[in-house]
Amino acid sequence: MSSNAGMDSVQFKVNGSEYSIGGNVSSTTTLLEFLRRYLELRGTKYMCLEGGCGACIISVIKSPGSPPEAVNSCMVSVPSCHGWEVTTIEKVGNRLDGYHPLQRTLAETNGTQCGYCSPGFVMSMYNLLKNKRKTMIEIEQQLSSNICRCTGYRTILEAFKKFASDAPEPNKIMDIEDITLCNKTSEIFLKNNIKGNAWCFVSEDSLGEINIQIDLKDNRKWFRVNSVEDIFNILRKEGSDSYMLVAGNTGKGVRPIVEYPRILIDVTAICDLKGFYFDQNMVVGAGTTLTELIDIFADASDIEYFGYLKVINEHIQLVANVAIRNQGTIAGNLMIKHMYRDFSSDIFLLLQAVGAQLTIRSADGVTKTVTMEKFLNENMRGKIILNVLMPPLNTAYKLVTYKVSAKSRNAHAIVNAAFLYKLNVDDNKVLKSRIVFGGLSSNFSRATKTEKFIIGKMLFNNNTLQQTINILSDELVVTDLPPEPSVQYRKQLAIGLFYKGLLYLSPQNILHSRYKSGKIKLHQTRPVSTASQSFPTDPNIWPLNEPIPKVEALHQCAGEAKYVDDHPSLPREVFATFVLTTIARGNIDIIDATEALNFPGVIAFYTAKDIPGVNSFTPPEDQDSITNEEILCDGEVFYYNQPLGIIVAESYDIANRARLLVKVKYSNVRQPKIDIRNVKNDPSQVSLFSCINATHKGNDVVKVIKDDQTIFGQYHFCLENLSCVSWPTEEGIKVIPTSHYLAAAQRMSARCLNIDQSRVDMEVHRVGGSFGLKLSRQNLITTACSIATYKLNRPCRFLMPLRIQTRAIGKRMPSSTNYEIGVNSEGVIQYLNYDIYDDNGYIVNELLIRITEGNYYNCYDKARWNFRCFNAISDTPSNTWFRSPGTLEAISAAETIMERIAYELDLDPLTVRLNNLDKEFGDLIEMTNTLINDSNYIERKKAKDKFNSENRWNKRGLRFALMRWNSTFPYILNITLSVYSGDGSVAITHGGVELGQGINTKAIQVCAYFLKIPVSKIKVKASNTMANPNNSCTVASLASQNVALGVTRCCKELLERLEPLRTDMGNPTWEQLIARAYELGINLQANGLATFDDVYKNNNVFGAILAEVEIDVLTGESEILRVDLLEDVGRSINPLIDIGQIEGAFVQGLGYMTSEELVYNYSTGELLTDRSWNYYVPQATDIPQDFRIYFREKSYSYDAILGTKSTSEPPLCLSVVVPFAMREAIASARLESGIPSNKWFNIDRPYTVEKICLSCETKIEDFKFY
Repeated sequence: MSSNAGMDSVQFKVNGSEYSIGGNVSSTTTLLEFLRRYLELRGTKYMCLEGGCGACIISVIKSPGSPPEAVNSCMVSVPSCHGWEVTTIEKVGNRLDGYHPLQRTLAETNGTQCGYCSPGFVMSMYNLLKNKRKTMIEIEQQLSSNICRCTGYRTILEAFKKFASDAPEPNKIMDIEDITLCNKTSEIFLKNNIKGNAWCFVSEDSLGEINIQIDLKDNRKWFRVNSVEDIFNILRKEGSDSYMLVAGNTGKGVRPIVEYPRILIDVTAICDLKGFYFDQNMVVGAGTTLTELIDIFADASDIEYFGYLKVINEHIQLVANVAIRNQGTIAGNLMIKHMYRDFSSDIFLLLQAVGAQLTIRSADGVTKTVTMEKFLNENMRGKIILNVLMPPLNTAYKLVTYKVSAKSRNAHAIVNAAFLYKLNVDDNKVLKSRIVFGGLSSNFSRATKTEKFIIGKMLFNNNTLQQTINILSDELVVTDLPPEPSVQYRKQLAIGLFYKGLLYLSPQNILHSRYKSGKIKLHQTRPVSTASQSFPTDPNIWPLNEPIPKVEALHQCAGEAKYVDDHPSLPREVFATFVLTTIARGNIDIIDATEALNFPGVIAFYTAKDIPGVNSFTPPEDQDSITNEEILCDGEVFYYNQPLGIIVAESYDIANRARLLVKVKYSNVRQPKIDIRNVKNDPSQVSLFSCINATHKGNDVVKVIKDDQTIFGQYHFCLENLSCVSWPTEEGIKVIPTSHYLAAAQRMSARCLNIDQSRVDMEVHRVGGSFGLKLSRQNLITTACSIATYKLNRPCRFLMPLRIQTRAIGKRMPSSTNYEIGVNSEGVIQYLNYDIYDDNGYIVNELLIRITEGNYYNCYDKARWNFRCFNAISDTPSNTWFRSPGTLEAISAAETIMERIAYELDLDPLTVRLNNLDKEFGDLIEMTNTLINDSNYIERKKAKDKFNSENRWNKRGLRFALMRWNSTFPYILNITLSVYSGDGSVAITHGGVELGQGINTKAIQVCAYFLKIPVSKIKVKASNTMANPNNSCTVASLASQNVALGVTRCCKELLERLEPLRTDMGNPTWEQLIARAYELGINLQANGLATFDDVYKNNNVFGAILAEVEIDVLTGESEILRVDLLEDVGRSINPLIDIGQIEGAFVQGLGYMTSEELVYNYSTGELLTDRSWNYYVPQATDIPQDFRIYFREKSYSYDAILGTKSTSEPPLCLSVVVPFAMREAIASARLESGIPSNKWFNIDRPYTVEKICLSCETKIEDFKFY
């Protein structure tokens, strides 16, 4: 970085140090890359690279005197940072200078698991504290900037709400400075006095700045300008054929930018595009950010004729998230809409609804004012939006707006709507109206025919309503917009929102009480979340069974915990990525990489023929897989986006740009088979794995039920993407992968390179979440990275972009069940024919179906169950491990069968479950009774029934589910424990991998318990294949169990060795004992091995759960009101960690059951929901409003494993209760439409807003006021 400022560079500060950049960066160089790769500040993380996950959030002061703001560093082009003061997690708090209260509080509250998201959360909250103090509800809402896949959010929210202005016991960090307001200048604000003050969006210091021009490394030109005229001067000189005006650059989160235009003009310093003033209208600069706009509107809404801005502000706060709103501008949002008409822009919708206009200037200096509709048809080449004109509207105008998304926050609108009515105050007749929609089609946004029809009519009249809806229904233009929901749903939703708007505006004396719920925006009713945890702990055996935070937690919260891509840059390092097929089935004839290899910065391209050894990343002799899977496609293509080659380049961006330049010619292309519901009926696609026959059959059959049910795939969405760093060594190659199966990674890397396994060294300290993704699928990346290093003899960094990862890598198995049930009048199964088809993807390799086979009956009497399980193959990537694989599919099927029986016979579903319970699992009777009492079930059931009887448009459901979870299979793990003679400190290395499950913390607690030394004296080192070779994978909670077992054996071996000396010395301290032992030559290292014989059968994990939900019948939106979850965890080594595992697993299952939907193009096989923009995992305001966890009292398993049971996987299976509760709510709505409540309706999960809404089968004629 140059130290000289000038016209060809930009200057900014990072953590107080000044930097200058110029032609040494490219158009694709983001602030994130600059921080991590140039400055080696790798505490700032990343995942989606599109502003959706929050892992990359930092703090920025954009100009002197302005407040700190949260910014997604992945979205910011580094030349945009001129004049910025950037603060990263490293500066907020660290081990040298001390940790920030936010970091300490998050760690102490157990707010981290894998820890990869923790720096981003800390930075989000850090920025909130640096601004106006927030209430608890505001904190929960504004943390929607960030995703956590591990914790379930409860602990994070609990930690940060301690800093809220209304916290019961506010944290002492209260003296965060208020926003410093700059003095107004007429040049900036043009018009004065909104509450006597205003915000300096552009500092006075910057007004006299000279323009900047940088010739970027990739032959783009970057300009930073200070006036509108500067823009046009540049375009006159450079041409307007390829240019982009850059402000927040957040548009690439909506539509990814593959390649930037030739000319890039930074407009953030232009005063004329900022701020606001009043003439007849309110004039707002088009370069105003959405956060600034919210602040402006908040003040302006108190001015006469602009009260409607309060409504607009409420809506804008649902746009994207805080960090995006801090960067994104009005004009930027509108230009995305201009370029992509199908974009459901909330900003465009709101402006169109109130009749706002835009001022547009062209190069010749001519300005014109256009309506929002005309703007879409305006040729904007060489033009710029100067400002927005917000019209004055008196109190006769009524505005109501809606946004329905796949989840409560941080998601784009499926359909949004805004309705403006001018009503006669005497009779509520319509004088004017504007009815506007988004998300329906590219060429329809305003229902002008409907607007005309209602003029002069009394709006709140049932007959008028029905007539209007018929006209609106005919007028709406709704087209397919994959992967958005169906035309049917979006049309019904649009009509439903129109009706909701009228209910909201209707005078209360007209509206029937049962219809009042229809005017509610369900997510806005959400209160501050609450939670409780009830667990036993015995201080007599602490630190065993002691609820302590994870030992790594504080380092994670400070960004000091290192993950794979946090390994510093290496000399001569290269970057690699995959080239993917663009067909699903067919053959590769020709691969032409000429253009890619000629692209500047590209070093090499490899295909299957370049692999020195075996073209496979899975060991066929392994207990967890049975065959080879190709690293690179060797001719026959098995699924869309299958890796066919490896591009190696000088940078990450060059590699990912060049991969698109490889040309491939295919033959024998055919349509893929994707859907398990169809695949299971094709004999060529399925094979019988196992058949278990019933031992007897009942003869009291009063009803026969026959149907099927399907659950689909789920993407792991761990925050740390698959990645690997490797480099040549004297012995061979060193590899650091994001893996929790190092033995297989080592074995397959050696095989693909055709070298001895001993020449490959694997090491991993921790993994940023996996949930099964990084068990075997990581080996695909690890082997590819090893190939590049081996062939080039250079360090290689292989980083999987999110969209490649979602497309090319397998997921949770879809599973489809056929069943035929004969039952008696009490719902007891007399016979059951039950088939499960598990979709393996294109190949049967990892036999997860074995787990299904062992759990097919859940906790029920299987004597009358005929069960068959089939392996199915589809033209998709090979599906793989995902938290509770096989078990979830089985429990889901069994629980659905119980629900079906209850519906058909109109019986209580809990009674049906208990009537069919296997007597061997009587523990569940006790647990169910406990939960009934603890949850106040009887009273809540009455309250639910009362609510449903009193409300037509919101319905509630309250349901139980039961679980018996068991996962045992042969396992091997070795542990080495070393004691250091100088001070008696202890180091442990084990064959497991820390994924966030607290395996290291539990190992330390066990060690401290047996050795009777402080926890602080023990450290766990990174896992590696030298100290811990030939280990099983870290999976199914078995690693934690076996590490504890191995540590126990190490401690006992060491203590036995030391016991004679201890006796001789009397009562020495630990340090004295160890020092003397060393002097006597006693071995201070012990090894413990958990072997294949250490299998603890019948170590069942039991669970019972009760969930209460509320749905909006008109939109399909839902809220989880309360969850009571009781799990039998044995005697927990660490209740605090296990509570977190339970909450995180349940919320992950909640996402699977409600919002995480994989959408494919069934003609091509392409996955369409491949990123944070369209794949929806739960966030902070999607978790249960009231979340209660209970551990079963007096539970214990086996002495050898210290009484523990698995905790991290089973709770995910209990999430099946949520769709059951939703189903009950839907059934109540259907009853209102005349459909009997015992008439079954099939919903293949997930229960998305679309499926909930359409399943209610609402009749338009039921839309009424009275």
